Amino acid sequence: MRKLCYLFLMTGSLLFVGLGVKALPAVAAELSGYRQFFLDQGFLGRAFKLDVDEFNLSFSFAADSIPQPGVLHLVTKSTTSTVSILGYKRFGKDVNVDWTTNAAETPQFVTIQLKDQMCGVENWHECAIEETFQGKTSLIRAKQKTIGSAEVKIHMGATVRLVEVEGYMAMGKASWYAYKKCPCAASPDFPKGTLVKVTNADKPSKTVVVKINDYGPERDKFPDRAIDLDKVAFKTLASLSAGVIKVIVEPLAKDDPAALAYNGNSKQLAVAKTTAPVTPPPPKPQIEWAL
Repeated sequence: MRKLCYLFLMTGSLLFVGLGVKALPAVAAELSGYRQFFLDQGFLGRAFKLDVDEFNLSFSFAADSIPQPGVLHLVTKSTTSTVSILGYKRFGKDVNVDWTTNAAETPQFVTIQLKDQMCGVENWHECAIEETFQGKTSLIRAKQKTIGSAEVKIHMGATVRLVEVEGYMAMGKASWYAYKKCPCAASPDFPKGTLVKVTNADKPSKTVVVKINDYGPERDKFPDRAIDLDKVAFKTLASLSAGVIKVIVEPLAKDDPAALAYNGNSKQLAVAKTTAPVTPPPPKPQIEWAL
């Protein structure tokens, strides 16, 4: 049996070399939950992408990412669990992506896109890919948020799965700044106008509802910063002298009681600021009745 498999692989490789194929896929062996693609000299030095519809995925290589010809292997594994290794809601099967070749150099990375139309449809959620490589599992967020799929670069030899995560930093650090002196904040995750509940992670009883009215802080410069609060809002959670605190961030739906309360309070504040103070009338003189 091993000799037959070896002969099959050799035959496929020879077909690729002999024909000098440049179209995808030229030779592919299909098994249940398994596919392999023989990538010969025709694939070197050029970028390409291939959809594998039966696995709900596609993979692509940059122009300089394949140093020598080889065989790309895709193996899927079903699971009954709806929760991933890191505790996220998961979709579809695990997919292992690997490479075999006789050459000394091999691709180190491959870009993979996993798809499921039910992923990322919830408010403030997005699709991501969880990667297990060399015994370590980590989350990789897609640079471009797309409902129903996530496309990221992974290690060759890794096992990956599609997961759904919060489309924002749910826990991180918060600083304060003086802007408009209101219960408001700056966020790199939410559009302006979004109402967000912020909780002091070390003192859960201290919470504040703020409206996003500014962008920032930049996530590339402050990777652990979830939000920046106007000092009016920050003082509700901690002393300004604290500078930076750990917070939990939660976006609010329009019909959330906390959101309704915020909007009501905001209107009252607006009326109070725009209405001139009314001078109370002088007390009426008391009338004494003669008996």
